[in-house]
Amino acid sequence: MADTLRPDSFEITAFEGRVLVEAPGFAATLDVEAASLLSDLLLGSCRAARLQQHAAIDHAPNSGPCSSR
Repeated sequence: MADTLRPDSFEITAFEGRVLVEAPGFAATLDVEAASLLSDLLLGSCRAARLQQHAAIDHAPNSGPCSSR
């Protein structure tokens, strides 16, 4: 699995009608349509990942409220 990049590792800019995405060891130039689609896909995957994180926390052993009864 690849290393997880920190959010501040990315530089995303617009230049001459294109979107430039740069990170350590990575650079891409996208047209507007590709950047828009990538944005939608990233947002959808982020929502799914958040739900997975919450589900993992909810199902973790000893994660519920304590009861001394």
